[in-house]
Amino acid sequence: MKLIVSIFFCSMILSCSRTNKVPREIIPADQMSAILWDVIRAQVMANEVSRNDSSMNAVTRTKSLTQKVFEIHKVTSSSFDKSYEWYSGHPDILRLMFDSLYTQKQRENESQMKDRYNHINRDSLSRKFLKK
Repeated sequence: MKLIVSIFFCSMILSCSRTNKVPREIIPADQMSAILWDVIRAQVMANEVSRNDSSMNAVTRTKSLTQKVFEIHKVTSSSFDKSYEWYSGHPDILRLMFDSLYTQKQRENESQMKDRYNHINRDSLSRKFLKK
């Protein structure tokens, strides 16, 4: 009985210790994060283009842009899907990726706001109105 319990606990410890290790056939987390960032941006772009151009189909445009993202990152859609499914089964790693993407977007927004503010300060006409 003790042998069975020992084997059970050993197998539990070994199985739990490897849950966060990314298998070789799965896209590494840093590369997957970069691909996700570009896929999300491609989806947003496709929606914007289709909203402004009624002749464009958003779904078709999204698939086309997403495929270009895969080509840029030199991955296939099946390897991306397989990797995304694996990361979805490991929410702690996926959460870290999405937190990183959120932080990246926040930095991008802050940079854009600084650029807009600097543009206003450089405009001499605006400076006159800001001083009053």
